[in-house]
Amino acid sequence: MQTKIQLGVRHRQIRESVLQMSVADYAKQMQVKVPTVYSWESGRTSVPQDVLAKLENRYGISSGWLLTGAGSPKSIATEPDSNTTQASKSALERLEEQVHAIRSVIAELKAHSPLVVAPARLSKGARGTRIPMLSLGVSAGQPTASDDTIEREIDLADMLLEHPESTYFIRVVGDSMTDAGISDGDTLIVDCAVQPRSGQIVIAKVYGELTVKRYIKAEGRPVLRAENRRYKDIAITAEMDFTIVGVVRSCIKKF
Repeated sequence: MQTKIQLGVRHRQIRESVLQMSVADYAKQMQVKVPTVYSWESGRTSVPQDVLAKLENRYGISSGWLLTGAGSPKSIATEPDSNTTQASKSALERLEEQVHAIRSVIAELKAHSPLVVAPARLSKGARGTRIPMLSLGVSAGQPTASDDTIEREIDLADMLLEHPESTYFIRVVGDSMTDAGISDGDTLIVDCAVQPRSGQIVIAKVYGELTVKRYIKAEGRPVLRAENRRYKDIAITAEMDFTIVGVVRSCIKKF
């Protein structure tokens, strides 16, 4: 696991410092989805051999250095080709590519589950709605005096989305997470750019099926745990077809 993490760190260093590409640009060049790049760079999955070969043949990046950290990152002297000009694209072009990438992510997830409802941001140039925030908090105990003074206006997207280009919404079906406050019909905000840690609630894909569970390390082994005593733990083994798609950051409820 530590080796994959170190490979991911070096891989990100090459993308940002040498190739100077955004995640969306890089994913397009490698013909993969944006979450796949984040998964490589976080160390959740290893960078495939064909990608290492493409980096070496196209950009002169040493696969030996990526794998071991020994030697120089550049294996051969290469002239920048037309692919490296992606870094100089305008902000508008980059935004269009990010929109295309996140739509592709949603399309891929829909193929495995009908629960994905919408990405965080889709329309080019769209601006969020700013909503007044009253300066006085509401009491959950004794009533307090009303105060309609507006402290500031907030944009829900700015407040809820840390990585908009890698965030999507997914609707919950079932009651396995009710003790965590997640109920059937709730909408989750999921960030696939976050490195999952033990104790966090995640969206995982197990044998092609999406599920929401708490990711924990039990006696050093990863487990997906429901927040409902009626459901058993799912122990994760090396032989399983298992991927953590993203970390749940917020839950949206309707009353």
